[in-house]
Amino acid sequence: MSDYTFDQLDRDIHRVLEQHTGHRVIIEGVRPLLQRLLANEHLIPEAYQEPLPDKYAQYLLYKPEDEAFSVIAFIWGPGQVAPVHDHLVWGLVGLYRGSIVEKRYRREDHGEASQPRYSLREVAEVTAHAGDISFVYPPDYDIHGVANPFDELAITVHIYGTDIGKQERHIHDVATGSYRDVVTRHDNASPIYT
Repeated sequence: MSDYTFDQLDRDIHRVLEQHTGHRVIIEGVRPLLQRLLANEHLIPEAYQEPLPDKYAQYLLYKPEDEAFSVIAFIWGPGQVAPVHDHLVWGLVGLYRGSIVEKRYRREDHGEASQPRYSLREVAEVTAHAGDISFVYPPDYDIHGVANPFDELAITVHIYGTDIGKQERHIHDVATGSYRDVVTRHDNASPIYT
């Protein structure tokens, strides 16, 4: 690691969480901390920088004992895609290497409580490059799809307000407006950094 350790990150994020409860304020407090991580050329060990053959890899880098947050590395091979999904928790996505395309969606309700129906409307598409940071938080900024349509590897580093590998959330079908429950487990059994 560089001069900025996960012990320091842990203290800094807990300080933000002690002082703030609103998702947007937390994100603004954590954003400079993620920038410091992204500047570390040795953040992700070489053994964890290869994509899986059939899907992006999701590696847990760090989480504190109280699971108040988690730091995840996603390794995107050329052409790999994450389906449209939500998070149900605040989070930041930083580009460590390469580029990705992120499509943002807004949920539009068309029913009543007894007969809920909704659709998703695409509201933005952004190509992010190394050093760029975006965010998610419920309810209005929580649904997106991510893809690496490029010919080179991409690596993203995420900080979420829980252990996202245990978080029940949803995969959305943009065409039908339906969704299904999902938990996206980490591809490593324990954190890389403790």
